Amino acid sequence: MSRHTKSIVQSAILKSAANLTAQLFHYSANATAPTLDWKAVIEFAIFGLIQAQVNCHWQEFLEGLFPSYSACAQPAERTTASQRNIQWRNIFYKILLDQTIGLFLMNTIFLVCTHFKQSRSASVLMAEVNRKIWPLILNAWKVWPACSLCNFIWVPVESRVLVASCVGFGWNIFLAFFTMVK
Repeated sequence: MSRHTKSIVQSAILKSAANLTAQLFHYSANATAPTLDWKAVIEFAIFGLIQAQVNCHWQEFLEGLFPSYSACAQPAERTTASQRNIQWRNIFYKILLDQTIGLFLMNTIFLVCTHFKQSRSASVLMAEVNRKIWPLILNAWKVWPACSLCNFIWVPVESRVLVASCVGFGWNIFLAFFTMVK
């Protein structure tokens, strides 16, 4: 079993629960709304399974390339959290990469997962991704830079996907409404 299995399952549960929450809210606000769309809940769960796996590796890649902390000039076994120095330049680089390449990748995964079934061909799917990716990224920049900053400073790399999934619960409610708009 993968070392990321727990994060992946948590992500799938949180993403599908967010979609279900959005649908229930939509239904409670509009009695004429269609019944629950279980296909959409499953699409969000699949999105969670795929995106979390990619994100686990993405977070490890970023941390390996740009460590958040460097230890003081003491033996590693005696270095405590208070003796580590934050590497602000690395934090900046990680946020920059995460909020450009990372957001593009994660949101493309979302759009493919939620539009794959209704697309008649790969070209139709790609046209839909191209049409929706930039508005999605622009909205994401209202939420995710702050989450990334907190994650890179205070959260160990192995817990970052879970933290992002928890913050993402609200974001995924937004995404569910985003997909309800045709």
